[in-house]
Amino acid sequence: MGRGYNPASKRWFRLEAFLYDDDFLAFCRWLCVVQRGRGVPLRLVLNGDVLDFLRIDPAPPADARRGGRRPGPLLTPEVAAAMARDVLNGHRAFVEGVAEVLAAGHEVVYVAGNHDLEIQWEPVQQTVRAAVAATLDRRGAPAGAIGRLSFAPWFVHEPGRIWIEHGCQYDPENAFRFPLRRRMAEGPLAEVVAERDMPLGNFFQRYLYNLFGSITFIVPSTRANYRYFRFLLANRPRLLLRLALSHGRFLVQVLRRLGRAPEPGWQREAEEAHRAELADLARTSGLGGRLLEVDRLKCRGADVARAASGLLRQAIKLVFGTILVTLLGVGTLTAATTFIASLTSGVGGKALLSLMVYLVFALMAATGLVAAALRLPTEEQGRPLTAAARRIAGIAGVPLVVFGHIHEEVASAFPLPGGGSGWYFNTGTWLAVFTHDVFLPRERVQFTFLRVRGAEAELLHWSPGRNRPMPVVLLEDDGPGDDGSGLGSDEVAPQG
Repeated sequence: MGRGYNPASKRWFRLEAFLYDDDFLAFCRWLCVVQRGRGVPLRLVLNGDVLDFLRIDPAPPADARRGGRRPGPLLTPEVAAAMARDVLNGHRAFVEGVAEVLAAGHEVVYVAGNHDLEIQWEPVQQTVRAAVAATLDRRGAPAGAIGRLSFAPWFVHEPGRIWIEHGCQYDPENAFRFPLRRRMAEGPLAEVVAERDMPLGNFFQRYLYNLFGSITFIVPSTRANYRYFRFLLANRPRLLLRLALSHGRFLVQVLRRLGRAPEPGWQREAEEAHRAELADLARTSGLGGRLLEVDRLKCRGADVARAASGLLRQAIKLVFGTILVTLLGVGTLTAATTFIASLTSGVGGKALLSLMVYLVFALMAATGLVAAALRLPTEEQGRPLTAAARRIAGIAGVPLVVFGHIHEEVASAFPLPGGGSGWYFNTGTWLAVFTHDVFLPRERVQFTFLRVRGAEAELLHWSPGRNRPMPVVLLEDDGPGDDGSGLGSDEVAPQG
């Protein structure tokens, strides 16, 4: 959710992608009705990327009259709290849905994702609690209802039953080096880490895709990057040119700043803060050393700061490669024309041969340009989230592992180390999906969630028109994607 609906203009903000607050409210009301009939407590897990601190309209910059649009300031606890307040003010029905669940006596757990990692910070949590508490007060809910709202910095784990987390840490393009940031809220470290430890996916969303405005959605994969670029090149080339002219210098400055040697000491300080919080989680969760094993599964070294340091080498290779190809092409063309000129045939024959040579070279050049612009990666895509889910099931000793993040529904069975079958589920997204060049057996917007009752899990999607859930359609062997015991309670884990 971005800044949502603007009552002053009676329009939605420019970068808003979640337009389904009333559907979420209806979903929450249905959950409460079902649980009241079952007489069983409910835990509603919001599995990350609910508040969107990346795709959000910043305050208008000073150079707005000259057409300049700049990202907002880097996220500190105070900045993130202010953004959260704006988001929740623009999504009143969503807040009402959360309050509905809490007022009915159930729990709501908010898990951090890569778009809202800052939910770990106390000022942001206080902002969310204040918005929900105000709604509970208007409803006359019991005083203790707000106490059933909690925040998980990384995962939700019920021993022997289930592991739930957002899953971005196993995606090479969206993993943080230091994802546990509660202890980094004090002093200048928060802003330094926000800039230096920024995954490539976050960087492109913040500094590139937001500039395209409402014609783009959240981009969860490299394949989607190619698709968006191809669409823009074919349909909105002026937009690409205008952005290159208006933001080119700004982006170069950002990359140069990130490519410089980092400030001394920040990485050591961030590493110490992350390890201390990891140790706290290992102790309080009861996982101990097993949590350290799970932490070692996360991808490393994919942040934009490290990538920026290698851009110069890549640019040099590109320039030299272009020069080499150009020289070879010109040399070959010159040799061909010289050979034709040396022939003893008539002028007409030489002219015909020259025309054929030029046409062949023009065709080769045009084909190369089109292929470079429109090609998609053809190599088999890996499934790091699926592999991580299987490893986590063995380490944590659970049969169910649930991720979100990739915007694609997945249900994948696998053998457990001790025998029996485990399941990896991905709950997809509540946003429009534009990630594949193949037709998917689903609606463009599908409100997916995982319902867990006891040891049984079912991937469903909420149907507002029917006022009930429906099974998610997945094809056999054709699934897209990377792919207290608590046994007396139900779990529902929708993806933000």
